[in-house]
Amino acid sequence: HRARMRRWRDAPRVASSRRSRPRGRRHVLVGKVGVALFLVLALLVAPPAVSSVSLDPKSLTPEQRRSVLARAFPDVFPGSRNRGAAGEGDTAAGGSGGSVTGGVPRIPRGRLGAVSECGVRDLQFEEWVRQPMAAPYDDETADESERSAKATDPNKPPFPIKLSSIFGRGRGVVTTKPIPAGETVFAVPLMKAMSTASARRSRIGNVLSTIGGNRTNDVSIENVLALHLLHELYVEHEKSAWWPYVSVLPKDTGSPLLWTPAQLAQLEGSNALGFRDAVLRGWLAQRNKLFPVLSQRYPYLFPEQHFGVKNWVWAMSIVWSRAAHVTVDNGERFERGNNGKSKSSRNRDADGSPKQTLLALVPLFDMVNHGWARGDGSGTRPHGNDASAVSVKFNQRTGLVTVTANDAFPGPGFEVRVNYGEKPSAILLLQYGFVPSHNPVDAVDVVPKVSKKDPLRKRKRQLLKEHGLSPTHRNFHFFEGKMDHDLLAATRVSVMTESELDNSTAVALAVAGSEVNPRNEAVVRATLLKAAFSLLTRYPTTLWQDLEIMGKFFELNPYDPVAGAESVAGVRMGTNTDRDKDETAHSSSPTHEYRTAVTLRIAEKKTLLGAARTLLSELGDDLVEKICAERYGTPSEEQACLDRASGKAFDFFEEPPVLGDDEGDDG
Repeated sequence: HRARMRRWRDAPRVASSRRSRPRGRRHVLVGKVGVALFLVLALLVAPPAVSSVSLDPKSLTPEQRRSVLARAFPDVFPGSRNRGAAGEGDTAAGGSGGSVTGGVPRIPRGRLGAVSECGVRDLQFEEWVRQPMAAPYDDETADESERSAKATDPNKPPFPIKLSSIFGRGRGVVTTKPIPAGETVFAVPLMKAMSTASARRSRIGNVLSTIGGNRTNDVSIENVLALHLLHELYVEHEKSAWWPYVSVLPKDTGSPLLWTPAQLAQLEGSNALGFRDAVLRGWLAQRNKLFPVLSQRYPYLFPEQHFGVKNWVWAMSIVWSRAAHVTVDNGERFERGNNGKSKSSRNRDADGSPKQTLLALVPLFDMVNHGWARGDGSGTRPHGNDASAVSVKFNQRTGLVTVTANDAFPGPGFEVRVNYGEKPSAILLLQYGFVPSHNPVDAVDVVPKVSKKDPLRKRKRQLLKEHGLSPTHRNFHFFEGKMDHDLLAATRVSVMTESELDNSTAVALAVAGSEVNPRNEAVVRATLLKAAFSLLTRYPTTLWQDLEIMGKFFELNPYDPVAGAESVAGVRMGTNTDRDKDETAHSSSPTHEYRTAVTLRIAEKKTLLGAARTLLSELGDDLVEKICAERYGTPSEEQACLDRASGKAFDFFEEPPVLGDDEGDDG
């Protein structure tokens, strides 16, 4: 066990594909031919940076093969860690993203980040954004800032950016010339954005002031924006002042919030399912406060057929994924709530001083894609940082929402990207509909618990609550290359003996994040190893199986360098109209949802295995056998504890079984 622990802890682990394991001669020959053909096709569509590599796949190093695959197929084979996120884009139904045939996005020829012209509807939308205000806000109740917004023409000077189609990301915003730091990227009148201010000036404004009677305070700003959005899209339709904007919003956000049961089955084992259920419960409870009352009282404003559950979830998803918290540049309150009173949300600046923000769907800004790292606002961009540092503010004097460059942007043709937030991949998928190829803050939630059989359970839970370590009030995480110190602190308290609990110094050390003693620390590591192992067993597949699924996907769906689309067994996609058919855990179905789910499973399993590696690196050998014998009463449980402590149990998830020549040869 000790020898195995040293091997598992000290060696960096890379999960192998089944194709690299010993197999029969016939399988090896066919596999080599398929991989060779695939790499040749990938090389044909790779960018010039790798086109000089020999076309003979046999001569490529593993790093070169990975580079070729990453550049040709960024959605599934992300590049090196300094390349940034791939595939995080904005594609509207019928918009500028890649066309969809039979539920499978066609992959046009090009490379990740390549810029091309967008579709007609997107160009019409961009023209609308650039035009002076033309909206029905001519009433006597408009304040000075709103009247100023009407008269402001953001087209003077013209925006130094434009909307484009970005290969691998859908729609995006690129520069038309260099933009120095501190200059305006673009500006949009607030009344052209969708906020509570625009909702108040729309046809539903009067209803919003009396909505729900005494329950007005229960209606959130997000709810108001969802009502506003659905009314403009479905009721006002082409007569809406926001029609050029709402008509290009994506009908499918890519989020599991709108997936079918068959698609959701691919997320079995992931915490994303629990997060999804919690979000939907909240949204449906909010809708139930509004409907069917609104449809019954105001059927001409809120017709039932347009405000059903599915449309409500879509609208809330749009608001959640696209609405921006825009900083108000002075201390005056601007936004009035649906009760007619001034209303805005408050956050704090970096120095702790309060700042005022308003929530709004800002046209064009909501089409800026995600980058994995965020600029620090100092004018410098760290190595590998592909996200721009920008500030978004609303100026009450001019009535404009202005996006300012905090970094100098190259141009023309430089894609402006911002960081959507330091969030785990499961949350990014739920909120924005994508899994980033690199997420430096990826994490998997874990809940440290005190055993129900522990006679000290009540005392320990009270101690955790007093020190802000109760799992009922906060989250704890597994990270790939580091430990959550609060998780360690909570677990140290949870496994304390009575004598340790009676020792005030030991308690102080535990809650402060320090080791209590070697025995307690060994139990902590063994407990967390079991938690990581249990989370891994919830998935229907292992890491190496998911990696094999991705490899098999490209074996069955080779890239067509002429047509720029995927094909299955040499047949162009487009005949299968049932998107959910055969999407089982081991299916080779190439739908976007299926591939996204597998990508998330891979990311989460790598995080859990990385956390296990970190725990093992600091687990002392001397106490392992003693701790396992003390903690578990049966030989099988004790052996399972030893297998986890040695790393053997985790090999099952990382490496496929090694088959002998006789087992792998069916000839």
